[in-house]
Amino acid sequence: TNRFWVVLEAHAIVQLDDLLVCHQTLPDGSEVAHYGIVVEAGRSIEGATFSSDTARIARDLTMPGITSRRGEVQVLRTVPELWLAPDPGAAVYRAAGEERDRALFIDEMAQPLAVGVDQRGEAVHLDFSFLSGERGGHVNISGISGVATKTTYAMFLLYQLLETEVGRWLLGASAPNTRALVFNVKGEDLLHLDKRNAKLDGDETSQQRRRALGVTEPGPFEPGRLYAPRLPGAAEGTVQPDIRSRSASEVVTYGWTAHEFIRRGLLRFCFTEADDTRTQVGFVEQRVRMQLARHAHPMVGRPDCVVMADAAATTSQDFEVAATAKRAELEQGDGFPVRSFRDLVEFIASKVDPDVGDPAWQAGAASGTLYAFLRRLWAQVPRLGHLVAEGVETVDVDADAAVHVVDIHTLHTQAQRFVVGALLEDVFSAKQGRGRQPLRFVVLDELNKYAPRDSSSPIKDLLVDIAERGRSLGVLLIGAQQAASSVDAAIIRNASIKVVGRLDSAEAAEYRFLSTGLRERATRFMPGTMVLDQPVIPAPIPLRFPFPGFATNPDEAAVTATEQADAAAVFDKLAN
Repeated sequence: TNRFWVVLEAHAIVQLDDLLVCHQTLPDGSEVAHYGIVVEAGRSIEGATFSSDTARIARDLTMPGITSRRGEVQVLRTVPELWLAPDPGAAVYRAAGEERDRALFIDEMAQPLAVGVDQRGEAVHLDFSFLSGERGGHVNISGISGVATKTTYAMFLLYQLLETEVGRWLLGASAPNTRALVFNVKGEDLLHLDKRNAKLDGDETSQQRRRALGVTEPGPFEPGRLYAPRLPGAAEGTVQPDIRSRSASEVVTYGWTAHEFIRRGLLRFCFTEADDTRTQVGFVEQRVRMQLARHAHPMVGRPDCVVMADAAATTSQDFEVAATAKRAELEQGDGFPVRSFRDLVEFIASKVDPDVGDPAWQAGAASGTLYAFLRRLWAQVPRLGHLVAEGVETVDVDADAAVHVVDIHTLHTQAQRFVVGALLEDVFSAKQGRGRQPLRFVVLDELNKYAPRDSSSPIKDLLVDIAERGRSLGVLLIGAQQAASSVDAAIIRNASIKVVGRLDSAEAAEYRFLSTGLRERATRFMPGTMVLDQPVIPAPIPLRFPFPGFATNPDEAAVTATEQADAAAVFDKLAN
């Protein structure tokens, strides 16, 4: 009932992943159709007793025998749904047209979205309701680095949703307000999504695949917002972006002001190591975070800065109440002025110091714990201190752009965790109580760095919370990693859509939703080949996706007419 084998006639050509159908007439006269996908194929010579008989039959023709070709078929669906095995000897045909749609449950999908093509170049769909949060949510993509094209496929999914007519129709009335937050973790690759791919026109195979997917005019993403971090070592008061392949005018220099850092309680994302949550260091951080919110006052004439006053602005011990309580503006001389992250650390150190500090800030912790807290805090100054400064802009996912790309690839690992945690918390908290629509998609590679299976941190807790509750709030995670075994199981388990590219042979056993043969094949996949697993289809379906119309790295970015004109003007100026 779950597998059958077909013997091929002389003219038949059947390959792996082909969809077949077999019809059966029951004793009561009713018809049953069995649909399946070819998972293995083989050839043998019938009549050979010994291995050496093969040459006598096939080449010398001195022994009788015939070559038999057969395929192993995994059953995808039986219509009507009856647990019956096909009749031996029954005719088997290639599933085409409406029968192919039934084999892949497309007739059961209320919201089909084309996400690739099969072996024969026909579209493969996923049920959007399992991506949008209506019936399920989240996408998880696995595969080895550099070959599995995880990030490219994640962006291809976003393109199908945000830039195609069918995708916008699926998003419905909320399509104009749907947003995607994309973290750029490798080079400056994703900072060129708004540019046409210079290699697009020379790929006929990809053109055929795009036509099968309904993409008649491939191209780049609509202009979004590109965010680059502030350049480390920049002079105080300057906001020069740390970027090479785009001009400063094309990007937003992101970061957090001292006022925003304190008001939003971002200190907790400075302590993301496992030891920080397993020791009393985490408790000290909670107390300091609360005290900062209670004692911070806006600085007169410099709203990005704060003045830390001796007297608390509120007696509340609730962080939200303390952070939002009204308070008067103070002059710089009315307390300790905080303009940068270094200023903030210096102030905290004066309060937490075991010898001369303030017990109200020390949470009754032992001196060893306080010193450990301060060591960790001072270590963050060169790592992420440049992100907290005057004049920087906070990443605003609600701004008027569908795609927001945040570059973190140049940052220290601790700074990367800080940025990811702060922005995820912002997106997640903003959707609380606002309903599922409009949707917020988050694309994050290297999930193992932020939600490792064997440790804990505020970022991991946040990601697990998004995985478990995000779909009901309309926050959908499109996450990727090299190996699913290194990511918290709750994140993998709660992803309704699973995609696998090329796998490391040592990791293949982790993907139990793949058949043994498919796991072995996945270790040899070429770039652009993936396996899609979704709840509506009982077996994973291999697929391919076309070469993207948008640039996936600086080398692929086509030069625009404006850039050509600017370059020509510079050349003329130099020539004259």
